[in-house]
Amino acid sequence: MEPNSESMRNGLLARLPQPERLAEYRQEVSAFIEKNEKTVRRQKWYTGAIWIWVVGLGTVFLVIAGRYVGVPRDAGLVALYGSLACFLEIYGGLEMLKMFINRNRVELLKETKQVQLQVLELQSMLRKPGV
Repeated sequence: MEPNSESMRNGLLARLPQPERLAEYRQEVSAFIEKNEKTVRRQKWYTGAIWIWVVGLGTVFLVIAGRYVGVPRDAGLVALYGSLACFLEIYGGLEMLKMFINRNRVELLKETKQVQLQVLELQSMLRKPGV
């Protein structure tokens, strides 16, 4: 193992909560996950608004470009408006992809923290005398 990854490993292991602080850690995790879920909900609305705006504006650009298709001297306008509509659709798709990635990141974080809390509960049960 490289020295850099060894120090990262030691840093992560040093931040593990102690089983005695389980209730406090559970509250911290719950607040952290709730904050992340609120952010994902806000981002979902933002992404929906962006998508509606992108589709509407892209449609307007394509309608404007369609009006100039038969006019030979305005072929540059057709290409310009078509390109703008294409770039807008790509931007909207990237915003949706970002939202899906963040939503799945929060879901994975929830599952990971749930497993971590279960491990801590098991450790605290094993440390109790008389078990």
